[in-house]
Amino acid sequence: MRTKILVLSAAITMLLPAAAAVVFAEDAPAKESAPAAQTAIFAVPNLADGAVVKELAQALAKEKGVVAARAETESGKFLVTFESGKTCPGTLTAAVTKVAPEAKLEGVREADAKEAARSGCGKCPSKASCPKSQKTAG
Repeated sequence: MRTKILVLSAAITMLLPAAAAVVFAEDAPAKESAPAAQTAIFAVPNLADGAVVKELAQALAKEKGVVAARAETESGKFLVTFESGKTCPGTLTAAVTKVAPEAKLEGVREADAKEAARSGCGKCPSKASCPKSQKTAG
């Protein structure tokens, strides 16, 4: 009888961790391969003023996860592409409104491949128009 109890006890001890691993593995979140790139769209008055655009670029260059930023002066939109695993729209809104208090976040969309691929020259949002980055890209 004692042997049966020992064998049963050993079997339970060996199977319990395996069963727990299976149960908890189902609850674990799936690993993401890379943070998804998104683009935050801000309505910013005075984008035709080069000083405003420069200040916005400088402020966003300090933010972790910013991939690119560009001004669409005709429409008054300022687009900021970022890695959603490293920053969020709220953090970007805080950075933008420090420079342009009247700016408003209009929405966030998935970044297109061209926007998401801009990662050279560190985090500088001006890299798309910067002559320095164009020299190193070639």
